[in-house]
Amino acid sequence: MKDKTRVAIIGCGVIGPLHAECFNANDDAEVVWVCDLISEKAQQLAEKTGSDVKWTTNYKDVLNADDVDAVSVCTDHASHADIFVESLEHGKDTLCEKPLAQNSENLDKMLAAKARHPERICGGVFQHRFDPIYVELHDIISSGALGTLLNANTQLRCYRSDSYYTDTPWRGTWKDEGGSVLINQAIHYIDQLLWHTGDEDKIKGTVKNIAHRNVIETEDCAAAFLEFKCGAVGTIEVTSASHLDWFSRISFFGTDGSIEITGDKQIFVKTKDKEQEDLILKRLEAALEPIQPAVTGKKYYGPGHFAQVADFIEAVRERREPSVTLESAAETLRAVFAIYDTTRQAGQ
Repeated sequence: MKDKTRVAIIGCGVIGPLHAECFNANDDAEVVWVCDLISEKAQQLAEKTGSDVKWTTNYKDVLNADDVDAVSVCTDHASHADIFVESLEHGKDTLCEKPLAQNSENLDKMLAAKARHPERICGGVFQHRFDPIYVELHDIISSGALGTLLNANTQLRCYRSDSYYTDTPWRGTWKDEGGSVLINQAIHYIDQLLWHTGDEDKIKGTVKNIAHRNVIETEDCAAAFLEFKCGAVGTIEVTSASHLDWFSRISFFGTDGSIEITGDKQIFVKTKDKEQEDLILKRLEAALEPIQPAVTGKKYYGPGHFAQVADFIEAVRERREPSVTLESAAETLRAVFAIYDTTRQAGQ
């Protein structure tokens, strides 16, 4: 049996500890290094993760380490590209949290680095593709059970306080975050739309800052219209200024049936064939069976990080592409950029 894949976590803030938990829970991986600009965060995660875990405040120490096989990038949006590119250049397989980058220029740099280093295994995080209910949904839609797809829509209404932005200066800025609710929170549900429908063909949107005008320069509300490559049309409607802490809905309507999932767990199914309707509902409800939650992270992260990390480690060990490739994650991010671009082109 191969030795365990030795992993370094770069970024020990909000999402890094969850990555560390997921990698250490995998029998074929172990976290050997952690890194953060704030020494206290790096040291705390190192101590929590394992007695032999090394820590540093300089990510170059990690990339130069001979005892690191793979890197997980969990830093702020603007630093993803540089770390990712250097990681590949140092011979490390690399997993990068969403969004891959905060602008098109940095995204292109990452894709170019992947093209220069095809031997490296790398991918982007969209953990909801691994949530059992969405895996089941993907199979159902792909089977044609809903007939010809007509509409696909998503809504996200969540709340982000002023302090959420002011306490972390890079948030709410075009330069460093690249946007706000679209690129940070809603991107997961945009990814779901594109994954289940087969990507968009055309997209137009608008973004506005309504409730955080004196706090951030980016958007807290957005809406978009999409034409998908499969021929269906759809909408995106999101806000981070809601009175609701977190409310999500994704729906698919076809000529033979429809499915709507609210809050990642409330299911509505209606099809022409009642027997098939009951079967689909049972399949989706079975996918909601309790799953051991992560110790760290937020509830709305869902259970998918464990499965995506496991897939990445398997890909590293088998030298294959991960299920969420870098190119696939980039397509979702380009859809987000397209919404921002159409707003700018309209002079809003």
